[in-house]
Amino acid sequence: MTQDPHGRDQQPTGSSLPDFTGADPDGLPDHDRAGRGVPLGEPDERARHRTLTTLLAVVGSGVVLLAVVALVLSQTVFRSVLDESDPQAYKTGERSAEGQSEYVPDPQDPDIAPPPPIFTEKPTTECTMPSDPRSAKPADPGTIRGGDLQYTVPETWDFPWGPSSLPYLTEVDAQARPVEGNWYSVVNLGKVSWPEEEGGYPGMEAAAVALFQCYATTSGVVDYFGDHPKVTDYRSEVTTVDGRPAWIVQATYHFEDPEILDTTKASIVTSIVVDGPDGPSALASDVAADQPEHIQDLEDIIASLDVVE
Repeated sequence: MTQDPHGRDQQPTGSSLPDFTGADPDGLPDHDRAGRGVPLGEPDERARHRTLTTLLAVVGSGVVLLAVVALVLSQTVFRSVLDESDPQAYKTGERSAEGQSEYVPDPQDPDIAPPPPIFTEKPTTECTMPSDPRSAKPADPGTIRGGDLQYTVPETWDFPWGPSSLPYLTEVDAQARPVEGNWYSVVNLGKVSWPEEEGGYPGMEAAAVALFQCYATTSGVVDYFGDHPKVTDYRSEVTTVDGRPAWIVQATYHFEDPEILDTTKASIVTSIVVDGPDGPSALASDVAADQPEHIQDLEDIIASLDVVE
């Protein structure tokens, strides 16, 4: 071997060169042809059978999977829609050639239901007048007393209504404020007196209902309201007076004939029964409903109620 100036080995002088015999005319080997294999023959019967078996197995697995999915859906999603016993499924109303049945208002909805019978029917009691209507006890200055109840008289209520006969009330006294002509806003107080022939005192609620009905249909009130007045803003509920249990019944009666008076077309009727230390006492009143000052006076009177002995 000879050594080149840079120290690299040289090819021995007499060595043979690669033999390119049979190469392409350009002198390079035909790698493309060398890389091509021998052409494949047609698949035999055994290979075709194995391929068909594999294909059928795949198709069969897909069918089974779809059947499982369909079963799951039928027992979950579809069942909740189709099962009539499901609480979330609702039926529509029965259909007929005549259409739906007549709508019946919900008696618990005060916006659409008619007033309860206690506000529209005739009194459910005899509205008996006490056989011994005793006089009211003396009241404190600036107050009105009836039975064991007392209220502060508003400054504008300067008409002394005085004692009067009212169903189931004795020891009655009242004060009034003029509305027009011979029509007044009036607030009465008295001691509740129930005859034994009617079963005696029926309790706060029943007594308040009876006093309300009797007051609205006696004392000349019904002559203005008419036989079938419109009733609004009604209530019958428990309340308190001077820290004691009580029951209030109240409603606005609109005059059947709106021309009967010029300055008012409706009246607020109120009854309140209070269980006092010496038995029940009550308030009974009617006040012009479309005159704000009269309404405020009524609210002030109720707020000032005291139980006295």
